[in-house]
Amino acid sequence: MEMVERMNRPNFLSLTNTWVLCAILLVFASLYGFSFERGSLNSVTGVDTQALEASDTGRDTLIKAQASMMYLLSVACILPSIKPVWRQVQRNALIFSVLGWAIVSVLWSDMPSTSAFNSLRMAINLALVIYLFERYSANDIQKLIMLVGGVAAAGSIFLVLVLPQYGLQSRGGQALGAWEGIFGQKNLCGLEMLILLLPAFFVKLAGPYARMLRGGYIATVMVIIAMTHSAGAWVVGSLCIAFVVFLKFTVRMPSKDAAVLVIVLAGAGALVGVAAYSNFDTLMYALGKDPTMTGRTELWAGLTHLAMKRPVIGYGYTAFWQGITKGPTRSLALQMGWLGLAGAENGVLEMWLELGIVGVLLYVVIFLRAVKDGLYCIGRGASPAVLWYVSILFYVVATNIEGGLLLAPSDLACILPFVAFVGLRREARRMREMRAA
Repeated sequence: MEMVERMNRPNFLSLTNTWVLCAILLVFASLYGFSFERGSLNSVTGVDTQALEASDTGRDTLIKAQASMMYLLSVACILPSIKPVWRQVQRNALIFSVLGWAIVSVLWSDMPSTSAFNSLRMAINLALVIYLFERYSANDIQKLIMLVGGVAAAGSIFLVLVLPQYGLQSRGGQALGAWEGIFGQKNLCGLEMLILLLPAFFVKLAGPYARMLRGGYIATVMVIIAMTHSAGAWVVGSLCIAFVVFLKFTVRMPSKDAAVLVIVLAGAGALVGVAAYSNFDTLMYALGKDPTMTGRTELWAGLTHLAMKRPVIGYGYTAFWQGITKGPTRSLALQMGWLGLAGAENGVLEMWLELGIVGVLLYVVIFLRAVKDGLYCIGRGASPAVLWYVSILFYVVATNIEGGLLLAPSDLACILPFVAFVGLRREARRMREMRAA
């Protein structure tokens, strides 16, 4: 059992590595650069170039230099622990098999240099995941993510109040004045702040002041999510919070009672799903969206047709989207009138296009084994860290219904699921070793 530690204990917040990692993860949370670095897009005239900018991260000199610096710092953190990190990569070979497949896809990629470069970036991202477990306890990793969230929340509120030209959305005809904070877009702000919120529900803290800070952190982040006016973030956030309450409630119940509750809720969820499907148009209008989900259903049909041309191995890691000048997306982008089309708006479809059904199946196997590990741990007295990992798995499912990504480099929302995969595997192994002793 991990010792309950104070947030300001010397071997956590006073460590240089902690603040370096906070900076790295904060940049990864921004995904395409901070809002104040992309201010030219936050205007009515900038809306038409937003997707093009998002599809080509790093073209701006400042953002490119910033990303390079974060990767150099990541390597600097990892190198002193490279041997134990490599041993853990080998021990968790299945978890990293999808990265291996992304690297192999360079052989048939439509853009081999792009696939090779982004595979290297993703490899560093996942090596950083192992480094976190080598350097910190599971509870301290949660504190680190909350530290990133605290900095992101403080920065977002500062921009909204002091520099609203960056902190508030000003482009397009919808959601003018919605909060986007330090992020480049309101939906991104809502979903990234949500995944940064999850550890606050499970982290172990000592003392009343630390617990008061936790309450303030939760309240602040929830206000920011609400002020994004992002229907997707509201729905996913409501589902995640309901799931957190469910987790905390069921772990205190006897196993048989919990199993009955899960069955009942699964049945109720199925009924709700059927009702939602039957009244899909009405539901979409209620959420402020059209029945095509802002053109997503039409996009998915077109992308499925393209995916079927290379169904098994895909077009290569991050090699599918080539703009309107060349590649398989050219005719689709022109047909739909989305000149900056740069994403499938669905994580599973995105992975199918890039890595084929082989890549999708690898990720599904990794994910399902993590679910199995989570259930094993919960049935035997799960630690708060296990519940956090399981909540991340739920977040992955919820965010990939109408958007999301599964294996994008420099994306905190893609990196943290691997923290969950590795953490659940480690915890399940520990419990099995204890039972065998």
